Amino acid sequence: MIELTTLRYFISAFETGTFSQAARANGVSQPSVSSAIQKLEERLNTSLFQRSKSGLTPTHFANRLYYDAVKSVDHLSTMETRLSDHPQRTVRVYCAPDMLINKIAPKLNSLRRNFGTLAFHFTDDPLDSDLAYLSDKCVPDGHAFIQLAKEPFRVAVACSHPLAVLPRLNLSDLREHPMIHRPYCTNADRMELGASQVSAGAQAMNDPQLLELVAAGFGYSFVPESHGDNRNDIVLLTLSDVDIGSLRIGVSHRKSAFAKNLAVKLM
Repeated sequence: MIELTTLRYFISAFETGTFSQAARANGVSQPSVSSAIQKLEERLNTSLFQRSKSGLTPTHFANRLYYDAVKSVDHLSTMETRLSDHPQRTVRVYCAPDMLINKIAPKLNSLRRNFGTLAFHFTDDPLDSDLAYLSDKCVPDGHAFIQLAKEPFRVAVACSHPLAVLPRLNLSDLREHPMIHRPYCTNADRMELGASQVSAGAQAMNDPQLLELVAAGFGYSFVPESHGDNRNDIVLLTLSDVDIGSLRIGVSHRKSAFAKNLAVKLM
C-alpha cells in the first residue's frame, strides 16, 4: 500500500513543479521528497516526472495518478480538522487582470491542504482581499508586498503570425500589424509605443482573454515573459531596439499576522 505521506509529497511536486518547493510546502528536506518520489516510481515501475533544470514535467501516468489521488489525500489530510469541528476560515483572494492565476493556484491548493480549514473566495476588489497576486505598482492600501519575480515584457504573437519568423524584431516592424490593447495594465501607456500609428486588433479585459486573442491571430500584444510558459500556440519575441520594461510580480497581504503567515507560506 502506498503511504499517505508519499502521496502528499507527489501531489506537492506535481502542483509546484519542483522537489524543493514540494519540500517547503511539507516542511521537510528536499532529499526526503526526491527519495520518496523515486521509491514511488520504483513501486509503480514507471517514471512520474521528466527532470530538467527548469523543473518537473509530469508524465502521462503522473497525470492519471494525480487526479486519482488528490481527492483522497485531501479528504484524509483534513479528517482531523473536520472531526474536531474547527470553524472554516475564509481567505479573500484578488488576482490582477494582468496576472495568470494558474501561476499560484497549485500553491493555494497546497496551502489549503496544509491548513485544512481555509476556503478561498475570489474578489474583484483588491481592497477587499486578504491576499492579492499582482505587480508592485498595484498594491492596495493597507497591504505589504512580497516580491516573487521580476519579468521582462515580450511581444506575443500567434505561431502563424508573420512576425513569428523574423530573426530580429524592431519597433518599426510592429507598426504594420494590429495590436491587442490591455488598458487594465499599469504599464500599458509605456508599452503601447506608437500606438496611435497602429490599428487595434481587439481590446482585452484580462490576460487570459488576451492570450487567447493573440493565439487566434487578432494581433500582437506585450506580455510578461512567463505568459508563454506551456503555450505552443504563441511565440514570445524581444524588441531589439527598444526596452519595453519589466514587471515586478508578487503577493500582497493585509498587515495582520494571519495574512502575513499565509503570504509567506504561499511564496
